[in-house]
Amino acid sequence: MREVKLGEICNILNGYAFKSKEYVEDGIRIIRITNVQKGNIEDNDPKYYDTSKIKELKNYMLKENDLLISLTGNVGRVGLLPKKLLPAGLNQRVGCLRIKDEKNLSIEYLYQYFNSYNFERDCINNSKGIAQKNLSTEWLKNYKMKIPSLDEQNRIAIELRHIQRIKDLKKLQIKELEQLIKSQFV
Repeated sequence: MREVKLGEICNILNGYAFKSKEYVEDGIRIIRITNVQKGNIEDNDPKYYDTSKIKELKNYMLKENDLLISLTGNVGRVGLLPKKLLPAGLNQRVGCLRIKDEKNLSIEYLYQYFNSYNFERDCINNSKGIAQKNLSTEWLKNYKMKIPSLDEQNRIAIELRHIQRIKDLKKLQIKELEQLIKSQFV
């Protein structure tokens, strides 16, 4: 297992300050901080930008499985961008992590690592601001983490994904049971 700085293994991108007055009905989806929830990217209240501006936005265009992180407010929330939300542009105060060498680092491992309590706590403890917390991309670049072998990363990621599926299923079952209880009194 080796210790590395995140900036050594990932390119870290900042978002663009899209102007809300230039939003359109359809076009390039803008991934905003409100879309980045704990563990996933939500498609709530979508905003779009004119596709004719795609060339000037090329440095902010997202790709499938980009790992996105909230840099303001609830700092440290992460999610992988699904293909169904493309084309999409990266809004300000949302960071994007792209692995430099996929032969040595699994995006799924990185996703699971960043969804851990320890990483979230590190983000909160290292954020600045009184009224609203802010995390800097400079801090992210210098964030130290231990990286096991690729085989071990894949094993850990598969195991954690399996556990998450079980948790999600249990949450759904509890919700259904609560609805059943409510229906008995209506």
